[in-house]
Formats: sequence, structure tokens, C-alpha cells
Amino acid sequence: MAAGAALLLYLVTVSPWVRLDSLTVVAKITGWDWTPMLAGSVHYLITLPFRWLPTSVQPLLLNVLSAVMGALTVALLVRCVALLPYDRTRETRIRERSEWALLSIPLAWVGPAVGAVLLGLQLTFWEHATAATGEMLDLLLFAYVVRCLLEYRVGERESWLLRAALVYGLGVTNNHAMVAFVPCFFLVVFLLKGLGFFNLAFLGRMALSGVAGLLPYLVLPLAAVLTDGSDEVGFWGYLRAVLGDRRWR
Repeated sequence: MAAGAALLLYLVTVSPWVRLDSLTVVAKITGWDWTPMLAGSVHYLITLPFRWLPTSVQPLLLNVLSAVMGALTVALLVRCVALLPYDRTRETRIRERSEWALLSIPLAWVGPAVGAVLLGLQLTFWEHATAATGEMLDLLLFAYVVRCLLEYRVGERESWLLRAALVYGLGVTNNHAMVAFVPCFFLVVFLLKGLGFFNLAFLGRMALSGVAGLLPYLVLPLAAVLTDGSDEVGFWGYLRAVLGDRRWR
């Protein structure tokens, strides 16, 4: 319900054309800016079909895509708030005795609802949800990782951790800022798994999931080589640029 309400709000208020903060992204997708992309691998893959549409409708449809991702982010927030433990104080431990300390009172919906309102109506969030700035995809990937970790705390299904590693890898390829949170990610996984974290089979599966998530790093170099058709830089030169090497030229 929260996601539906958020989607309706964002579609009603979506920007009908290009805004200043979305100009860079839209210019890349429409071909107005012909220079190779060096960041945003996942965003490139998601928006690839939009490149084949008429230029006259591309900006509006890209803004609608941001609205959909914004609504999905609100839905993930609602789920995350519902999964939070409510036994942080002595009084709450006395009153809340459900398994995993999930809030079980009749008004348990209030917390997620308030969270959805605070996030969905926050000015900066609304601005990015109604224009194709690219920021909404980064937040959506980050929110899904948090959801996976909270789901594992409740259900202890390893598949949630594998999904978290996969999506975290995707997030890194789309925005290098995610690299800064890697230590925090491993710390949270360790706290959830305990000594089971050091199981080699588990670490191997997590590594494979993470590497699979990093594969989009190869997309932009391939696209640049195929589009440019020049051997001056080459695939490996573009790959070094995507990885942040400023000496690639």
C-alpha cells in the first residue's frame, strides 16, 4: 500500500522533461553527450532499452523509471522497519516476547507507515524520485542489501546473505562510494553469522556472489569499444578508467 501511494504521488508530480540535476544522465542516454560513460554500469544496463525509443519521449520515461524505483525504495523501507527488533530496553523486553522481538501489537503498522511518510515526502528524496538523476538506483540497491541482512536475522536463510553480496557487488559497480561501506557490510555479516562466518564453504559462496555482482564492470568498456570503434584506448584502457585509474589515457 505504501509503495502504491508513493508511486501515485511520484507519477502525478513527475517532471515532464529534463531538469538541471538530470541533464547529465539524460544527455548520455539520448546521445546528446557522445563521450563514453565511465560510471554507472547497472544504470546503463537498466536504461539500455530506453536508448532505442524516440528522443521526444526518452526524458519523460526515464523520469517515470525513477518514480518506480523511488516507490520500490519506500516499499523496502517499510519492510525493513517491520523487521527491526524491539527489545533494545528492559521495558520492551518485558512487553515484547515474540520470536525475534518483532513488534506484535495491533498498532505495529504505525512505525512502518511513519517511516514511509518521512522518507517518501522528504524533499531531496522526492526530487530524485521525480527526475532521472540516477541517484534513486543507488539508494534502491543499498536498501535491498539492508533488507537482505534483516531478513537473514529473522529467517537465517543463507540465500539472503548471498543475495546481499550479489546486490552489493552491483552497487559497487554502479557507484564507487559503496566501496567505503564494504568493511561495515562484512562486520554486519560477521555479527549475524558469528563464528560460522569463517566457514570456508560459506566464504566461497559469498565471494562467488560478490564477484558475480562485479561483472557489470565489464559492460561499459565493451560498450565504449563497440561504440567508439577505435583501438586508441582499447578495452583494457576503458576498464582501467571505469575502475578509477586516472592514468588510463
